[in-house]
Parts: sequence; C-alpha cells; structure tokens
Amino acid sequence: MPLAGLLLLLTGPRAAAQVLLYPTLDAYRAQSGEAVGDYVGLTSARRDHILTVEKDGQRRDVPCSTLWGFRYGDVTYRINPGERHAPLRLWTHGGICYYENGYAHLRMQHERLEQVMFAEGQGHRSYVSKDLEGPVVPAVFREGDERSASGRFRKEHPQYAPLYSCIGGDDDLDRIRQCVVDFEVMLEGE
Repeated sequence: MPLAGLLLLLTGPRAAAQVLLYPTLDAYRAQSGEAVGDYVGLTSARRDHILTVEKDGQRRDVPCSTLWGFRYGDVTYRINPGERHAPLRLWTHGGICYYENGYAHLRMQHERLEQVMFAEGQGHRSYVSKDLEGPVVPAVFREGDERSASGRFRKEHPQYAPLYSCIGGDDDLDRIRQCVVDFEVMLEGE
C-alpha cells in the first residue's frame, strides 16, 4: 500500500471544538481530561508530534509524547508511540480497536473538509490494536508476512482472521469501516 492515500469523511459542524488532553488511559476512561482550548494545528518535530492549542489568546505547544491521547470536539485521538507519537483517530474499541490516519482526520475536522490527501511520511491509512492499552500496528496484512509489526500481530491474534482480508486491502474506507462494525456485532452475538 502506498503511504499516500485519500480519506473520505463527512464532518459535522465545528460547534464543540475544544481540546481535552488525556495524559493516561485511566484519564481517558474516567473522562477527566484537561480542557486546553481550541485546536490550532499539529506539527512533527524530530521524534515527536506537537499539538498546538489556544486558550484565551495564549498558544500552547503540547508534545504528543506526554499524552495517551486527546479529544477534539467529539472525536478521540490516541497517540501512537510507534510512529513518532503521531495521533490516530479512534473509530471503534471493543473486540478490536480500529484507527485511521490522524493527520487527515484532524485537518478534515479543523477545516471542515469532506476529503483530504495525506502525504508520504504521514503514516498509514488505518491501524489496529487488540485493546486501548496494547501496541498499535498498521493495518497492512499481507499473506505470509510474519516479520513486520502487522504480520506479527496477525500471527499472534488469529481470532481477528475475518478482518485481515478486509482491512488494509484497498482504499474503500466505507467498506473497511463496515467490515469492522460487522466484526464487532459478530463478537457481541457470541
């Protein structure tokens, strides 16, 4: 899969654009985030990403390496230490956690765009993790691959086999999201 891709999403109005920081997973679970104002931007800096916010006319740079994640409006982003602390947009968490490229979603959300390109070097289109605590891996599942992080995840978690054929295979994000939802529903029925 090429690192450049197109994400499609219809975004809602920017009514609740406040950013809440979650330094830990426990803070996220308790919904006890620190309100830090409005989202301004995201930049990469060597081995980290910097989230810039503004409150009462004062800008603040927050290293993403100091966070488990953050909420921007009603959307949750988890920080991925495996990719220089880049934010990932959390879509589902339950039987499996499914994420999409944070750069693209932050830009769409902030600029109220329906689609946006993300450039090479800005991560993959989608990611998965076993839970909200475990490592996040790119959702690029190739038959026979046991060396990459995705390949090792696939080998260690055969229970997600129905997902491996529909996540990371093409650019149809609506189909991928539906596959994840269907998988979650299947798990609830067991």
